[in-house]
Amino acid sequence: MAGGGGRFFVDYFRLMFAYTGRVFNLPQSRVCDYTVRCKGCGENIPAPVLTMPDSWIVAECPLCREKRRYLPPEIFRGTLSYQLRSRRVRP
Repeated sequence: MAGGGGRFFVDYFRLMFAYTGRVFNLPQSRVCDYTVRCKGCGENIPAPVLTMPDSWIVAECPLCREKRRYLPPEIFRGTLSYQLRSRRVRP
């Protein structure tokens, strides 16, 4: 028993840190298809469009509540601001 006890401890120790089930509480992806950088607060917010527009759009920032116009070159695919993590923003 003196030689086999160490092996049991190593196997038990590995099992404590093994992820054998599903992982819950993963963070949601913050990548958005159409994003604009707010001209007021400078944070990335979702653009209220489903496809790339041909002319300017109006977007309201959920953080500073400013409505501003954005041209198509200002719309990009990017990551949303970290400050929007707990808020659900709909385009």
